[in-house]
Amino acid sequence: MKRSVALTLLLTVSSAMAHHGDTPINSGSELRDWCKEESEAAFIGKGMTPYNWSASYSDQGNVLTVKGRWQVNGSYITVECRATRGAESRFAVMSVQDAQ
Repeated sequence: MKRSVALTLLLTVSSAMAHHGDTPINSGSELRDWCKEESEAAFIGKGMTPYNWSASYSDQGNVLTVKGRWQVNGSYITVECRATRGAESRFAVMSVQDAQ
């Protein structure tokens, strides 16, 4: 069941991202903030309450990456976001997966 929740969240992310489509992402910290906000909205939109967000970010050339984690309903769920430096946030990608 957890995998279906993650898949459902992944499929609903595009609607959650729509309101920030023109904001460029220029740094790992900007992507981290975007990732937190968008993943939190996706969970809340599904009636879940995420808490204890933690994340780290890195860049490799022009690719920014965030690896984050929420606690939801007693389980940890990982969130990974990627964007090209300078791209508008509507082109950022977020995936949500169960963690151990």
